[in-house]
Amino acid sequence: MKQILLALILLFPFSEVPNEEINKEITVNGRTILYGQINREGLTSNSYAGWFNLVYNRYELNTEIVLQVKQAQLKGLTVKLFMGTWCGDSQRNVPVFYKFIDQLKISENQIDAWALDLGKKGPNAEQATYNISRVPTIIFYRNGKEIGRFIERPKPGEKLEQLWVDIINEN
Repeated sequence: MKQILLALILLFPFSEVPNEEINKEITVNGRTILYGQINREGLTSNSYAGWFNLVYNRYELNTEIVLQVKQAQLKGLTVKLFMGTWCGDSQRNVPVFYKFIDQLKISENQIDAWALDLGKKGPNAEQATYNISRVPTIIFYRNGKEIGRFIERPKPGEKLEQLWVDIINEN
């Protein structure tokens, strides 16, 4: 019995998986940005809260469009979000995306968000793994299979929520 207990004590420290730092900030050319894995808390704190909250609160979702999402299509849905806190398109579109997922009651556990540096690179080469060349890039998955992407910004006259609804419903 003592040998089993000793073995468990010795193995326990090695069984822990270190958590990657979330909402890490780095300074590049005198500018502080989020870098690596992030969540909403990171986007609504420090200097990011100003632009995030302003856009989130001012943008009026077209609820008729959002209600077109078929609830069955949300089953198995996950999203990877790549953005730059330094990027104007990310500052305009990412808060709208969060408002959209809030309206649909999509859990933040279904969102894997990453902030890239000014060269659009992540700490683990995420830009190469997911073929990211512009930000924001929002990749929608159903049951682990990619079903569509939103890249950078909508075309003139397009509504963000319509693009996202189309991706979710069509696949």
